[in-house]
Amino acid sequence: MHTITSIIKVEPYTIVVNFDGKEKRKIKFDSLLADFPILKNEKIFCLATLDDYPTIKWDGLAKIRELDGSLNPGPLDFSPDTLYGLSEPYQ
Repeated sequence: MHTITSIIKVEPYTIVVNFDGKEKRKIKFDSLLADFPILKNEKIFCLATLDDYPTIKWDGLAKIRELDGSLNPGPLDFSPDTLYGLSEPYQ
């Protein structure tokens, strides 16, 4: 299992990160934009941060159904292993 230990650079639809504290990789989100159209907005995309898991997240872009049935905003995030699979080495 991979972890993202830091975000190095965020550009529209591409994020450079450190995986496992030692490997710099570039993640291209182009293949995910069709399923998550909110991320097509460059200003929103560039608000990416690191959460406690740790992986990349965007606050408030997902909906979480609570036990009482109500929907509340939650973070949109992706498995770090999925992101690793989308990434390529970065120098």
